[in-house]
Amino acid sequence: MVSFILLFLMVAPLVVFFAKGYRFDKLGKIFVYSGSVTIKTSPQNVDIYLNGKKKSKKTINVINNSYTINGIKPGKYLLKCEKPGYTSWEKNIQVHSGISTEFWNIVLLPKEDQDLQTYTTKPIKQFFLSPRENEEIVFFSEKENEQEIYLLDIKNNKQQKIFSTSEYTFIDAEKEENIEWSTDNKRILIPFLDKKGDKNYVIAKIKKDETKDALNLHKLFNKNENEKKNFEQVRWMFDRTDELVILTTDHKLYYFDLSTPENKILLDEQVSSFDFAGNRIYYSQLPNNFIWEIKNNDINTKKQITHKAIDSNSDLFNKLIVYDEYRIALINDKKELFVFNEEKEKGEVAMEKIYNDVQGIQLSDDGKKMLFWTDNEIWVLMLREWEVQPLRQKGEKILITRFSQPIRNIQWMDNYENIIFSVGSYIKSAEIDLRDHVNVSNVKNLENNLENRDIFYNKDNQMLIFKNKEQLNSLILIDKKGFLGL
Repeated sequence: MVSFILLFLMVAPLVVFFAKGYRFDKLGKIFVYSGSVTIKTSPQNVDIYLNGKKKSKKTINVINNSYTINGIKPGKYLLKCEKPGYTSWEKNIQVHSGISTEFWNIVLLPKEDQDLQTYTTKPIKQFFLSPRENEEIVFFSEKENEQEIYLLDIKNNKQQKIFSTSEYTFIDAEKEENIEWSTDNKRILIPFLDKKGDKNYVIAKIKKDETKDALNLHKLFNKNENEKKNFEQVRWMFDRTDELVILTTDHKLYYFDLSTPENKILLDEQVSSFDFAGNRIYYSQLPNNFIWEIKNNDINTKKQITHKAIDSNSDLFNKLIVYDEYRIALINDKKELFVFNEEKEKGEVAMEKIYNDVQGIQLSDDGKKMLFWTDNEIWVLMLREWEVQPLRQKGEKILITRFSQPIRNIQWMDNYENIIFSVGSYIKSAEIDLRDHVNVSNVKNLENNLENRDIFYNKDNQMLIFKNKEQLNSLILIDKKGFLGL
């Protein structure tokens, strides 16, 4: 009995120490307070290895669809995640005493040809995602001198021609001119070039798989004008179904209602670019490219947003991208990126040049990050503080990856911590977590080099749609099933 009591008195403190998270360090011959590792992965049911040792599911706590590995002695470890048929992920990590080292956005992607679908279509010049259905694609095709537009239902591989013309040609994909749908999805705005090389738009009502009542916007806009205006950019206005904002080649910005074309409103002159946010129109104005705001189409609400001049050639147009009145980016004709970033709560305002040779940008849905890229580099700019591991500071510029070949088709994935892009014939993905190194994976190797707009990623259904030669393919990138396949 006495020996049992003595054994209990010796073991009990060790059990209590272990339960409280302490572990014995054989080198230091002391008890140290342990740390933990928390990870969240897509897909969720993966194998996890710490220093090459597979962690049993019994030792992993599942909370909020994440894994937590407790009781890890402080130190350096190799953390690895694997799943058969998927790419792998690994990092050298540092575990600290009393702290959880967190990885919330680990993405493993299906290896080549897993769940790959190929669609039999007409030869495709360009394609676009449809807002009506996750499984619907709009694509351009060309037959002799006829330009044709089709709807493709990828659920049943059914295609239907909805519009054709021999008067116009399609605008090159490099110009990044979209087909735009009205908010109620009952009209489409289709950009073309006429035989003189000037930009024009056709507007058509669309019902199911057919269009009708096509309008020539150039003729309608210039119907009662002595001096004909040509278009630089046309977009649907907010959530309106008949209203447009039109920027002409002589730098004039108009509000235009299709139902009352004779009553168009000149919003301003010397405009070099415009964009929307909420119910406001934002535009830059030459010669200094100050940015202005108009609420709805009321010119009496005009308000100047920025007060720092941006150098630009007054004969050329710029590119404006707006999140809200506090976060605005402008790429001038010299490919210089400028960002206006105001944090009203802190009384902080910045308007600065960010980088040269910028080809494009994409904002995250929460407005906290901005993806931007050159021909050979991909960067992320933090627009707000990021208080989730890895911590990031507002204004921080993060170089994600660099290639000697041109980089194309750069897009956020839905967690805004991973991106999709292409290099040569490869579709690739990368995380934006710089701890240890950036994991870059090959998603697919195609038969031909990919150009801009040969890839679209649909966040709603995790489908990657891409053009291989002149045919269309799709691949489900992320399995949204939960643990145990539920």
